[in-house]
Formats: sequence, C-alpha cells, structure tokens
Amino acid sequence: MNHGNALSYSEEIVPIEKLKEDDEFKTLVPPNNMKEQLVSSIAKNGQTLPIDVDSDYVILDGYTRVSILRELKYKEVKVRKWNFRSEENRATAYRLIAMLNLQRRHLEKNEVLKLLRELAEKIEKSSKEVQNYGPNGPYFAQNNKTNTKPDKTEIKSEERQKFSPTGENLEQNSEINTKPTDLELKMKQVKEEIGAKEVTDSDIQKYSIISTIPFLRQLVDDGKISLRTAYELYTKAKDKLQKIANLPPTERNQLLTTREGRKIILERDDLLNLILQHKMAVSQAINKLKAEEKLKKAKGSKPRVKEEEEDETEDEGEEIETIDREDSESNDEYDFVGEWKKAEEEEAKQQLTPQFNGQLLVKQEVAEDKVQTDFLNELRTKGFAELPFEVALVKIEGKCYVINVGALHDLEQGVEKWKELADFLSKHDIIIPGEAEGLYVIPWKLLGRCSEWK
Repeated sequence: MNHGNALSYSEEIVPIEKLKEDDEFKTLVPPNNMKEQLVSSIAKNGQTLPIDVDSDYVILDGYTRVSILRELKYKEVKVRKWNFRSEENRATAYRLIAMLNLQRRHLEKNEVLKLLRELAEKIEKSSKEVQNYGPNGPYFAQNNKTNTKPDKTEIKSEERQKFSPTGENLEQNSEINTKPTDLELKMKQVKEEIGAKEVTDSDIQKYSIISTIPFLRQLVDDGKISLRTAYELYTKAKDKLQKIANLPPTERNQLLTTREGRKIILERDDLLNLILQHKMAVSQAINKLKAEEKLKKAKGSKPRVKEEEEDETEDEGEEIETIDREDSESNDEYDFVGEWKKAEEEEAKQQLTPQFNGQLLVKQEVAEDKVQTDFLNELRTKGFAELPFEVALVKIEGKCYVINVGALHDLEQGVEKWKELADFLSKHDIIIPGEAEGLYVIPWKLLGRCSEWK
C-alpha cells in the first residue's frame, strides 16, 4: 500500500521466529496495562491487528501482542512491513512508533509529555538525522501535505516570535519571563510531526520549565504529581526546591507528593528549616502539621459567645501553646494511637518501649485492656507473645511495621474506615489502587505473615 511521499508498507504473514526485538523501541512508550484483556481477546478472536515492523522485521510496535502470541504458541503472525531500515533511520522509527501508539492507545498527559521529550532527545542524538532528511533520503510525511522536506534543524523566525516572552503562548506565564528553552521548541516540533493532540503548547511550555529541576520532572513523568502541581511549586518556591535537592529521595518525595508536604514547602518555613537541618524527619513534620490542623478544626467547631472573645483570647493562646508543645513531644504516637480510647492510649504510652512505640500500625477497635496488658508484658518478659488477631509485617525505610491483616482484607473490599492505613501504604508503594475506585491490590506474597492462624 502506497502513501504518496510518506512511507509505504506492505502486509505479510511471516513465521513468528522471523521477528526481531529492539530494546530501545520496546521501552519507548509506556507498557500496555491491558495485557489480560488482550490475552482473552486474542485467544478468542485470533490476531486482529498486524505487528508493525521495519524492512528487516525489527518490531516497531506490538511488543505486548507479540509476547502474547508467543505464549499462545502462534507459529505465524500478520505484520505490516514499512519500507525503511530502522538501523539506518532511527529518527523515522521513533516518530512512527510514537504516532502508531497515540492513534491506538489512550496515554495520560504525563505519558505523552515524557514521550515527546524522549523523542526530542533521541532525534537530536540521531547521527544520521541530516542525511535522512536530505533530498534523496527517506521522508516521514504525516499527511502528504507537501513533497518537500523543511529544514527540521531550524525553527522559523515567526515561530520563535510566537514563543517569545511577548508571544501569545506565554500570556499566563508572567512569573517566569524567559525565552523558550531548546527543549520546549523541540518538543513542540515533534508534537506537530506526530500529531499529538493530547497536550497543548502551554503544557509543553510548563513541562520544559519544570524540567530544569530533574527530580520534580521525574515525579510528573511517573504520575506521582500533576503537571499543574509541579508548575505551581516551581513558580512559588523554586528556591526551596533547590534547598531540598540534597535530601534523601524518599524524604524529598514525601514532601512533594503529599498535600501536607507541599504545604510545608510553601507555607511552613519553620518546619522546613528543621527538616533541612536534620532536626526533624519529614514524617514527623507532617504529623505535627496534621495535629495542628485537627486542633484548629476542633477549636473552630466549638461555639463561642461573641462578647467573650476578647476576654478569652489570652487564655486560649496559652492553651494552644501547651497543646502544641505536647504534640511536638509525641508526634510519633499521634496518628497511630489517637483513635484509641483515652485510657487505653495512656496505658499504651506507659507500656510500649521507645523502639516499639510509634511504630505500631495495628488499630484493633475492640481490644480488652487485659489482653493488651498481658501481650505487652509477655513480649517484654518472655521475648515473645501471641497476638489475638492476624498480622502482617512489612519493612519500610529500615523500620518494621505491623499491619492488621483484617484491615488489609478490608482494603481489598473497599472498606473506607482504614483510610490512614491506605494512605500510608500507598505512599510507600506497598499497595496499589485496584480497578475500581476505593479498592486496593495487596501484594500478599511480599508481606511476612503466618501461613496458618488460629
């Protein structure tokens, strides 16, 4: 089948052993997360879409389908063979792979932006870019709009004017009055070449700006934070982002990927300075912020006679200062035992050792005082004790946590009462969201637990 001045292809049926893999092509786009559905479809209906290959039968697109076809013991496969050698023309292969995936799959905005960046970087590195786009070289034309190839190494003067600080594409970017970066121009160029409509020029502009801070861009690439959130952090706290660059990645990411962490960066210099001075862990700072917010919310919910407000201001200030000091001294315990009855909480503080205190994640709603006391006494005197309910163990950042197995089963079923546990485990990538909202997938094989339980 011929497409005018664009690349041409032919369709064939070939032995599956004839197909060759290219590691770079295989990882250029995000892996297909619909493999189970594809297995079911191919097993039921057979191969419906051809595998895209170059003239040497190097796979360009369809790696997931090829792996499924091999698993299903297919001997022959349908291919769409394009008339160029990817070994000689990597730039054309990159563009074709990207275009085919954008047409066939729904990629998230962050995935498309990452793809455009990687394409721009790979095309720039392609040593044969100039020859391939010369008068006699192969030409990748998307819509057959012209028979001549514009010089892709140059951006037209009117385009540079459009993307200049006074141009129309920077109308919302008064905070960062800089010329477009080379990355921005190249990404916009690639976007036009492959027809990526999933992102706007404004998205590319913001993405290129945050890319000056690699760890911030990486979180966007991984889908941990949105482009909008990353851009807001950059515009409002660029200097602080540079300060946290030397923090351990887990600590830094906790600041950037949680609402409380971002609030610390943007609003709480007191807590941020303690973190930077290694006087407070990020988790402790977040717990302190949560405690303060809960206290403020609790105070705000209490009715007050208007006439007494001024008289009580001084006393209330003293009360808040006292409570804040107490919270700062018991940050580790606040979230883990705050929902127990007051008497049980005080007893737990007395009984738990410093090493165990603050690490206990098990929140058994109906627990008898005697059972708790006996358990802790046995643990301290005998070195072991029997739990009245099943637990799982998980190690996070060098610390061991005890998890209520019943709570984990609830998370699998979408029970909402374990939100704090779900947030904690999700933050450390121990569990992942399920197919339906509110459900979670629990990696039971990775958790230490008793194989049998009474």
